[in-house]
Amino acid sequence: MSEISVLDRLVDYIARHELRDGDPLPAERKLAEDLSISRRELRNALASLEAAGRIWRGVGRGTYLGARPLKFVQKLNGLAVGTSPSDVAEMRLMIEPALVALATMKASPADLAELDKVAKKNGSTRTDYEWQQWDHRFHLLLAQATRNPAIIALLEAINGVRVKPALREKTVDQDTRLRFAEQHQAIVAAMIARDSELAEQRMREHLLSVQMRVAARERGAQRSQ
Repeated sequence: MSEISVLDRLVDYIARHELRDGDPLPAERKLAEDLSISRRELRNALASLEAAGRIWRGVGRGTYLGARPLKFVQKLNGLAVGTSPSDVAEMRLMIEPALVALATMKASPADLAELDKVAKKNGSTRTDYEWQQWDHRFHLLLAQATRNPAIIALLEAINGVRVKPALREKTVDQDTRLRFAEQHQAIVAAMIARDSELAEQRMREHLLSVQMRVAARERGAQRSQ
């Protein structure tokens, strides 16, 4: 079974059981049985969610939804301290377009195929929670395609910050999710064409859309105070 199919099952399981951040997942053996998958397939899916900041695992503690509690986090010093959603959006705009240009040059055919699958999956999500799962997966895959451990670690840290309730870029309306999914697909199309300049431009356009949306939401919150 492909990794994306296993992730589908796992995300669907979480949604059907109405699990939320802080809730524990069942033990691996039971969860694998419930999903009708092997424990190896489950571990690969859990590793993807953990890298995206959607779950955390601790020895002797089990597996929990959400970001790892601060006392267990190994992160870049100060990344989340005093940070606003607009700060995160601005940081991403500075980093991720250049990252995509590098990924376009270094991605393997398998990387591109997986990115294409996930970008299409973005377009079929129906809730903010599902969108966050696949959006974080998409951006992490881009980092992994660079084959640069420092860049991958940086994106993992950024994803870890993005899942915090106060910093989440919520996409509650379907029109926004579809527009962002189309932008993801445009990025992948440029990467498949090995056009690093166009891929960088498409990512910049996407993150400018995110930045404008975050800024509008913050202005609305200020007016309501």
